[in-house]
Amino acid sequence: MSNSSFLLSLSSSIAKRVCLCGVKAEIKTSWTQLNTGRRFFCCKTSKMRGGCNYFDWCDDKMPPQEKRVMWGLLKKVKSFDEEKNRSRKLIVICVGEIVILARWNFFKKCS
Repeated sequence: MSNSSFLLSLSSSIAKRVCLCGVKAEIKTSWTQLNTGRRFFCCKTSKMRGGCNYFDWCDDKMPPQEKRVMWGLLKKVKSFDEEKNRSRKLIVICVGEIVILARWNFFKKCS
């Protein structure tokens, strides 16, 4: 089976997935540590809104090494984002202090 025919058969099997409500199932990606990056089918309507709570894996289970690498990369991205946010806050504080000092210095000279 060629790569293109595999994609066609995968997309056609995805299109045929229907949840217990009779609606085309939605495809989502898991970002938990246990199943990082693994795709699954689910009901478009949440259970709280009367959905059927349909769930079925779309992908085969990932090898442990792949999960570890992906989870490690996600942790690095999160760490980078947190550092970026801390840096932004520090810049805002520093700019604020500079403005306050400049105003204080200006008013001191005017007095």
